[in-house]
Amino acid sequence: MEKMIRKLYCNLVQELDPADAISREMREEILGLLKEEEQLLDRKEYERYRDMAFLVASAAEEYGFERGFQYAFHLFLECIRS
Repeated sequence: MEKMIRKLYCNLVQELDPADAISREMREEILGLLKEEEQLLDRKEYERYRDMAFLVASAAEEYGFERGFQYAFHLFLECIRS
């Protein structure tokens, strides 16, 4: 089931604009958190940290989608059994 959910998520993400790979809200949150670091690090190092933060956020959103989908499916099963 997890593979099917992951495939569904990937299909949904592929339909999005690449700029929306992670939500705009999440992107703004990350950039806000890294604002101070931008002053302290050289440009290349800052971009490396920023890109890594985006990758982590993207993975977290995918995991959240999968878990939420599983919970929703189990809730649906509970409802139709009642």
